[in-house]
This record gives sequence, C-alpha cells and structure tokens, in this order.
Amino acid sequence: MATNRNKYDYNELIKDFGEKKITERYSTLYSYMESFIERSGYKENVVIANSVLNQVVIDYFSDIHRMKNFHDIHRTNFLKIRAYSAYWILRRKPLQIIKDNDEDIELAFVNENFVSAYLITYMCKKNTDAVILPDDREVYEEFLNNLQYYLRYRVVTPQMIETMMESYRAGMAFERAVDL
Repeated sequence: MATNRNKYDYNELIKDFGEKKITERYSTLYSYMESFIERSGYKENVVIANSVLNQVVIDYFSDIHRMKNFHDIHRTNFLKIRAYSAYWILRRKPLQIIKDNDEDIELAFVNENFVSAYLITYMCKKNTDAVILPDDREVYEEFLNNLQYYLRYRVVTPQMIETMMESYRAGMAFERAVDL
C-alpha cells in the first residue's frame, strides 16, 4: 500500500530521534558540503540546495527509524550513519551546479566526489595527518578511482557502502596483524 504523502508527517521521526539530532545532522552535512565546495574551488559553480539536503536528512532518518524498529536496534553504529547518509546524498544530489564549466568534467560528478571525500574522511579518521608513502600511492589512487567509478556508474545501496567501509577497516586490521 503506497503512502499518501499528503498525510505523512514526521512527528514519529522527531519523537524517536529528537528535533535537535535531526537539525544537527542537517547542519553537519551542510558544513561538510561547504568545506568540500571551498576545497574543490567550486564556490562560483555549486550551491547546496537546502530543500534537497533537508530531504536527504529526512530520508536518512526514515531509513534508520525503520531499520531500528525492524531489527530492534537501540543505537546506530557510525558505519551505518555514514553509509545511509552517503546513499541519500547520492540519490538526492543536494549539491547543485549553478554555473557550468565545460572544461571541468569533474563538476558533473560533484555529489559523487563529495561522497567519496566524505567516506575517505571517515576511513582515515584516526590518521588525518597520514601521508601515503610513494610505494603505496598507486594502490591508494586505484582505490580512489575505483570508489569514484563505483559511486558514479554502479547501483549503490547503503548496505554496499557499509560493506565497503567494513572491508577497509578489515584491511587496516590485516595490515597491523603480526605474524606469529
């Protein structure tokens, strides 16, 4: 049975998560996006569509609400938070091009590039000042290229994003493993 959107309200989300948490998620994502736009040199080309970002946050909390109720989960882990947020950003595309630049092919993929940076930031959270060694640079760049290709051209689900981040964490654990 389809939901009648005219009668759908978000009181249940506010009751479950609190208005403060929902507002904070919006503000945090907005801040990350502003920083990305600045770092990427897109201040003249890209804006954050507030209504679209608002829908991203509503969709995110709706998914988390359903998942928590279905699986009887009380707290959402950080991987799920990042994965579901990334998914809805990719789906809704809150970063909007206001001034095109035919010379910059990356501009067309501004949302995918943002999500890539958003996920990499999480995966490197303990090593924000880490420098990739020259011997590892090629492997790292292959990973980034593969991630961006996947986000641009493949079917993306929150679960796949979560699995990818878990795989990265497992790889880091294997890297630190000690031979006995």
